[in-house]
Amino acid sequence: MDFEGIRSGESLSCFIDRVVNPNTNYLKQCGKTIDEVAEALRSSQFQYSVMRTIKGGSIGKGTAVRGLSDVDLIFPIYDITTVETLKQKMDGIKNAIDSLLRSRFTVKDSKITTWAYNTNILIDGSWQEVDIMPILNITNDPSNLTDEEIKTIHTKMRKEAGSTERGYYNRCLRPLQTEFIGKHPEKIKRVIRLIKYWIKTNNHTIIKSIAVELLVIGAWEDLGKPHPGVAEEDIAKLVFDKLRNFGDIKLSWTNYYKPTDYSIPSTPYILDPVDPYNNVISQITRHYCRGLHVPSADREVMQQVYQLQRDAERAFRGFK
Repeated sequence: MDFEGIRSGESLSCFIDRVVNPNTNYLKQCGKTIDEVAEALRSSQFQYSVMRTIKGGSIGKGTAVRGLSDVDLIFPIYDITTVETLKQKMDGIKNAIDSLLRSRFTVKDSKITTWAYNTNILIDGSWQEVDIMPILNITNDPSNLTDEEIKTIHTKMRKEAGSTERGYYNRCLRPLQTEFIGKHPEKIKRVIRLIKYWIKTNNHTIIKSIAVELLVIGAWEDLGKPHPGVAEEDIAKLVFDKLRNFGDIKLSWTNYYKPTDYSIPSTPYILDPVDPYNNVISQITRHYCRGLHVPSADREVMQQVYQLQRDAERAFRGFK
């Protein structure tokens, strides 16, 4: 099978256990990083009043790959209840995070993105990448959204024409996204980690972690949600089948909204199960072309897609 580091004759399950799954030391290190950064954010040294800190990302979902996943922390701020306020204060908040962490930890490679502060922190002799994301305080408990709160956020998003404004509301839904993926059986998470490992070791940076997670869940559902009898090989093989036929991917869910009530993107698409406006492969879809005479930006994206498809074809054929 086409996985870097797999031994001759080694079963896929043994390979996942040996190489891909996070071990106790790695999880302990991530947990300590989360605890120490969260404690700093809740301290009086931080000038903003943090409502609570929420573990997100691969660690929060239980889909982290050993040594290849960063730590994500989301935190609402008590007195920031509108998009306009957060937009105005975002730069100041991220600068305050930078000052706070530099005063308490050894950090390197720090950078500020639109939505978050990203850095590497040295904890107990090990470096850990951390994403820290401030969000709006618009719900009673951001880690346990009610149906009414979800509906309210979707309504607010519908009224916003700009993707940036919708992005602020999307971040409020991230804990729900973490819950949606995290509730799936361990066997599904093992395959998710395997495909993430394959994506990372093959340098397919065009496809995001969330897209991989949803692709695996979609493949499992296509198999009829068999549990626990389905083999990890069967799920993984179907994921590679989807990737080698990338242009045909159409995935959506109806747990929190009806996709037909919104504008469904052009194929291929993978709709965020908690956000009707978030096609998690939009960076591909908006450049996806089937013709020969296309702009250079589209050609560049399509070259990456074709490489992904070729590698997925090889991986698919590696299964019996």
